Amino acid sequence: WCRMEDYHPYSLGSLLELIAGADCLGMIVMKKVLVGIFTVHVLCLVWLSVSVTGVAQDSSRFLQRTANRYTSLPEISEPVTGKKNFLSLVLPVLGDDLVSPPQFFIHEASSLLYREITKRLGIRYRFYGTDDRGYDCSGFVWRVFQSSGSDFQRVAARSLWAQLPEATEDEKTQFGTLVFFNGLKHVGIVRDAKTFYHASRSQGVTLSTYDGYWGERITGFRRAPSRFLLDQ
Repeated sequence: WCRMEDYHPYSLGSLLELIAGADCLGMIVMKKVLVGIFTVHVLCLVWLSVSVTGVAQDSSRFLQRTANRYTSLPEISEPVTGKKNFLSLVLPVLGDDLVSPPQFFIHEASSLLYREITKRLGIRYRFYGTDDRGYDCSGFVWRVFQSSGSDFQRVAARSLWAQLPEATEDEKTQFGTLVFFNGLKHVGIVRDAKTFYHASRSQGVTLSTYDGYWGERITGFRRAPSRFLLDQ
């Protein structure tokens, strides 16, 4: 140890020893300072290591909870659009027996009439319309029969009723027969005993049933404008 009281204040040697002692004291202080800095540095490294470990554990737990949350969701499968589902989007829901074509098409003219009708399903209603820009009820009837080879003048529903012969009981449920409604203000084409085609103001060219509204408003039936359509 370097002690200051061991040196005489009046001698040169004592002064040199005092300076050397001061150097010794400075070294001791420097060593203590360096030790303190090293200790603080080590403590900082330890604290940083502990903090990083804690953050990593918290992040791991968060990611695990997030993964569990999404893996527990129910599977969502894409909708399957089969033939029946697709038809339900473009035709009224009338049952399988009403979607498929009538089974009595053994005559070429009847098949042609059916094709002319069905390819116009969905076309909008238009007053006095006689083409694919839009149809009224009698314009639709006239167009599909004309396209099928039956040449007659386009007239109103009331005039058709007056020109055509009355349908027999069997013909009332036969494809191609004309059905009239609301005191001869509306006309359609019979499909079968349950349904008919027509140009509706609300739905355009469509297939409707006799159930409810239309069945309560039937005025009567007339034979198809072309006789050969009923000769099967």
